[in-house]
Amino acid sequence: MVTAILADDEEIVRTSISKWIPWQELGIKLAATASDGEEAYDLINRIHPDIVITDIRMPKLDGLELIKKVHSKMKDTLFIILSGFGEFEYAQTAMRYGVKHYMLKPALKEDLIDNLKEVKAEVENLRSSRNEGKKEYNGKYIFYLQRSMMMEILSDPAAISDVMLRSKRLIPFDSYEVLTMMVSQVLEADRFVSLMIPAIKELGLRMPVFPVSSGGKVFIILDISSLSLLDTLRNEISLRRGVLVDVVRGTPEELARYFVREIGTASEAVIYDEEECEIVKIHPVQKSTDDSLTQRYRAALSGNADPSLFEDMEKVLRSRSLDDAESLFVRMAIRSTDYELVLKELGNVRSIDDLIFLAKSLVDHKVPRARDQFPIETIVKYINTNFSNPDISLKWISENVVYMNPEYLSRLFQKEMGQRFTDYLNTTRVDEARKLMSVYHQSTVSEIAEKVGYSNPGYFFHIFRRYTGMTPGEYMDNVRKNYMEGGDERKS
Repeated sequence: MVTAILADDEEIVRTSISKWIPWQELGIKLAATASDGEEAYDLINRIHPDIVITDIRMPKLDGLELIKKVHSKMKDTLFIILSGFGEFEYAQTAMRYGVKHYMLKPALKEDLIDNLKEVKAEVENLRSSRNEGKKEYNGKYIFYLQRSMMMEILSDPAAISDVMLRSKRLIPFDSYEVLTMMVSQVLEADRFVSLMIPAIKELGLRMPVFPVSSGGKVFIILDISSLSLLDTLRNEISLRRGVLVDVVRGTPEELARYFVREIGTASEAVIYDEEECEIVKIHPVQKSTDDSLTQRYRAALSGNADPSLFEDMEKVLRSRSLDDAESLFVRMAIRSTDYELVLKELGNVRSIDDLIFLAKSLVDHKVPRARDQFPIETIVKYINTNFSNPDISLKWISENVVYMNPEYLSRLFQKEMGQRFTDYLNTTRVDEARKLMSVYHQSTVSEIAEKVGYSNPGYFFHIFRRYTGMTPGEYMDNVRKNYMEGGDERKS
């Protein structure tokens, strides 16, 4: 089910939309409404809705600030804007944060329904992409690796050799390979990179790492087999309003040292994600808080006890945008023996809560050595074998069997099995209870309940009736009756 939240300071708008939209028919659950931006933000953090319908002008926190705050922490939450005629400029700004649906007040019922259908389809496409592992195995994997390596070498240039050594199994090039770095002076780095990437692809050149810009310069590393291509590249750069100022040939480590010298004391570097054009800023000068937390986290990975680490780490991560929090985490975790798996797990991180769960799991050694490619199959097998365990719940399974975020696991289970986790668990237990009743027809309901994992007979009574249409007592009476009738037939 897709969930939604409605935020508007006009009660008549909230009431009208709540009542005249056929939510259930659309497959959307309206989870809550809010009368101001702050209330909406609190609800969003608690519920993690897929869709937020919001006004622009609201008290305490306007819609634009709400969108900015949510976008920095929950990338998959989609927005529909309801606004007055004079606020289109604000809506245009919101579009920068991925908002695609803007509606004028008073919105027609049919128009809002059409927008909700479109946004619901986007939500389902996002879920499908994640569940099929697209994010886990695409260029994002290398993107996170490059970002973490850059953070390390910019904050501590002396660590370049160590970083290269630790990452040699993961990087998409040989550590002794000679590559070419092209340095261009440009006026608009973002535009220049977006134009150069297609040109490089057309030339058939391999670009083993993502482009980086800093201080008006763009650094692009290429695998160039023939230096005769340099003139062609110089022309391509010139056509895109750039000036080639330097060409450096060397091993990855040599190029990294050159890059650090060129960056110097620049305030930031920007990596361009080739596939999604995502821009992430990396600040070379880390705050002392980050350094301290990084040292403590790495010590915990080595087995040193730190009772307050999780609490302090959570405070710091929650104070950041999701991108900044991920950047800090990859720096903290880069020396983990499970680092390759951590990078892949980052593909499933869609909120600060997901990131905190991953960070804690790594310290607790609950990141699997080899990510289970079929977690739902593992869960089904576990339930079928251990249904009598009264502790089984989605949260318990996520923490003790497959070590995955419970929210992500819930969505994945429903997609693959076509039903909720709790429904599968209860159905399995009820089926087993019916089998036991057929064999142990003299047992009490309490005894049967305990054998299939229900410590509370009253709750078992409720679940059994919901799934079979009769009470456990009625079912057992039928079993006994059939048994007696069968006995009489055998005697005759």
